[in-house]
Parts: sequence; structure tokens; C-alpha cells
Amino acid sequence: MPFDPTPLGKHVLPTRKEPLSDLEASIMNPLDVDKLSDLAEVLYAFNNYKVGPMSGFFVAVEITPGKKWCVGQLCADRAKPLKLFEKKQYKTAKGAQRAAEKMRIAALDTAITTADKS
Repeated sequence: MPFDPTPLGKHVLPTRKEPLSDLEASIMNPLDVDKLSDLAEVLYAFNNYKVGPMSGFFVAVEITPGKKWCVGQLCADRAKPLKLFEKKQYKTAKGAQRAAEKMRIAALDTAITTADKS
């Protein structure tokens, strides 16, 4: 996975070169950059000091107030702490939550299967 050079003033956590999608940008741009950076540092520690998507950390995100929700995955990345799956959009929060839970279970099953083969 290619990385951007470390942002100025940020000496520990690199960021991925992958740009934000239009949907991700619309969700992330109004948020406080410093708080997102703090979140990324916590996620980085939870992700065993690895940058990128966190296996099993799926969430439901409201993308259109009261009308549309999407499944996202938390990422240990300063610039992009949330990856949205644009093809996984739902009309209810419960639908998005169920989809996120199914993705989490699938990720855990894959991790267990991989560990068993080792």
C-alpha cells in the first residue's frame, strides 16, 4: 500500500495515498481535522501500529440525514479514518447496522481460518 510522505508536524503516523471518494469527502470535510487526527492515533494503536483499514471494525454511518445510511470501516489513517462502502447503502439505520455486523462476522471468520492454517 503506497503512503504519502508524513504530513508536517505529524512524525509518527503516515497516511495512505488513496484519495477520499466524493461521499467520504462530503462526510469528512465538515469534521474537525485535529479531532480526526486524535482518533487516527487511537485507531493506529488498536490496529497494532499498522496504517490502514481495521479488520472487523465496521460501522453504520448516516449519509443523508434521516434518509440514507452506509456501511463504513474504521481506518488507522490521519487523513482517512473512515472508509465508506458506497455500494452498501441502506434506507434504515438498522439495515446498515445489520450489514456492518455481517461484514464484521465475515472478517472474524476469515481471521480465524487464516490463523488455523498457520
